[in-house]
Amino acid sequence: MLRMRNIVVGLMIGLGILTLGGALITPYSISSQTPTQYNIFRIILATYTPLLTPISSAAGVRMVGGGGSQGIVPILIWLIAAFATGMTLRDPGKSGKAMFASASIILLLWIASVFLSAPTWPDLNSWLVEVDLLTSDLISRPIDMISLFIIPTGLAILTAQITQLKRRPIKTEASMDEDYYF
Repeated sequence: MLRMRNIVVGLMIGLGILTLGGALITPYSISSQTPTQYNIFRIILATYTPLLTPISSAAGVRMVGGGGSQGIVPILIWLIAAFATGMTLRDPGKSGKAMFASASIILLLWIASVFLSAPTWPDLNSWLVEVDLLTSDLISRPIDMISLFIIPTGLAILTAQITQLKRRPIKTEASMDEDYYF
């Protein structure tokens, strides 16, 4: 039970930092023409879109859907989330699982919001064009899809490993002699 709670805490930290970071770099105005519950899906879509292509964004390529490049900010958000998760959990296995789950949830929420935001589009044709544009942009960037899972997960594991090593006392020759005599 304690083990699962730690992973959930790490997941909440990772998702919280990623969501807050995505929301801060993506200004979105709510449409007054559609009900609020549908606008939530458009906000999720706008928030997570720049986070899906951190490598491409750092290289100056436009983000998924044709928006402007965010520079190195998306990759910094991922690295901060991974670092915070590793520092908090201090367990490489739990940190890696939490960060991998965070990346998976971000991707799944983005995909779901693409489809659940359909009622907010003026007509079915414009929604289909947007879905086609978004998915073809995302699929054409495999390095970003791979990096979403490898880089943050690896950094969270590495950070947790380093913090775990710093917590352990270093055995000196004198302390080993004391252990031997007792």
